[in-house]
Amino acid sequence: MEPTQQTLSTQQQLFDALADNLDQQVKVYRALLEVVRKEREVLMAAQIEQLNENNKTKEAILIKIRSLDVARINYARNLALAVGADAEQPRLLEIASKLNLPNGDRLRVFHSTLELIIKRLGDINKSNEDLVKAALQNVSGAIESIKGTLQAKPTYGKKGALVTSPQNGEHLVSKDV
Repeated sequence: MEPTQQTLSTQQQLFDALADNLDQQVKVYRALLEVVRKEREVLMAAQIEQLNENNKTKEAILIKIRSLDVARINYARNLALAVGADAEQPRLLEIASKLNLPNGDRLRVFHSTLELIIKRLGDINKSNEDLVKAALQNVSGAIESIKGTLQAKPTYGKKGALVTSPQNGEHLVSKDV
């Protein structure tokens, strides 16, 4: 059975809605990619104030991505139903295979673009995580070193008895000569 003109028009409207959503997602993911790249620079420069601002921006972008993703699932589900693809688990590549050539190709391009951006995000995010872990290890090591310096240490007192040194390095100068 050949699709009617009205069916094709409805499919095109559903495709256009999905394509608009995917276009917005690509833009937002690219913005997130820039924020994550900037995060690395801020982490390396140890600029806490800028890191806080960067994190706020990143959180706002992630919220936008979540809302776009919910809409994308709806659009993909509706288009999958219209073209005879799996509407329970709509996949862009499956939907693309059921569409005419220009629309199908456009979905494949969106899919590969998003896949590439998300892979880059994962790589940079992993690198940032490693950087943060290394910084935390350095800070933890420094704190332990400082604690060790400030802790009371046993020393020998008069007549060879073991005594604990004062907490604040007060015994560096002794009244006894």
